[in-house]
Amino acid sequence: MSELFASMSANQVGRDFVVGDVHGCFTELRQLLEQVVFDGSRDRLFSVGDLVDRGPESRQVLEWLAKPWFHAVRGNHEQMALEFDLAQTDACERYLNNGGGWFICLDEKDKQAYRAAFSRLPLAMEVACEHGLIGLLHADCPLDDWNLLRQQLALPLPWGEDGGKLLRQITWCRLRAKGMVRKPVVGVHMLCVGHTPQRKVRQIDNVWYLDTGGVYGRQLSMLQLDNMLTHSVNVADKGYGGDMLES
Repeated sequence: MSELFASMSANQVGRDFVVGDVHGCFTELRQLLEQVVFDGSRDRLFSVGDLVDRGPESRQVLEWLAKPWFHAVRGNHEQMALEFDLAQTDACERYLNNGGGWFICLDEKDKQAYRAAFSRLPLAMEVACEHGLIGLLHADCPLDDWNLLRQQLALPLPWGEDGGKLLRQITWCRLRAKGMVRKPVVGVHMLCVGHTPQRKVRQIDNVWYLDTGGVYGRQLSMLQLDNMLTHSVNVADKGYGGDMLES
């Protein structure tokens, strides 16, 4: 299986959780885990990406990615760090405006450490559970077909122009969240995504949107897969505005 696609077997001893966009709010993530009495020897935590930028604790991401029970897919913010080039003025300004100042200010050695960690993150992941196969990626599934996506991500790199389009769809697409009529994603029981902030955890078709705008002073939320319960904690305003979609 390609490094860009990961498959996780069912958790036979504990619980699985999927958290929305953390964006450097790791103190609140710890609070969320304390709320559910998370046990790292039995439980697993999955992330739909965008662990960094905007929030004040982005540098902690390496500590979290090193935890054996923590598994993340790559979001558009991790991808921006991978693509960052100080010589490209427009790209630099765009990343700075999207909360990447913490990364831009790192020395080159430290930048490479974060890039190495982000490059190891798959673009998509599937998790077996009692309900069926759960898909995870950051924004949305191209062509609403999980099996086809798995095949595409198994192809050798570089992908060329089509590969760039596929990457953008996986990490940036908001069409379903903005109301475009789509089909349920075939090949999975449900798909967990983030990227487009919601007032509360929201389901559209069989796609669950878990980003509830924590870094914007709202809530950080995660979904417990065995019972489909949502757990949330309030997040103090980090100084960012931003439009929130209504649920």
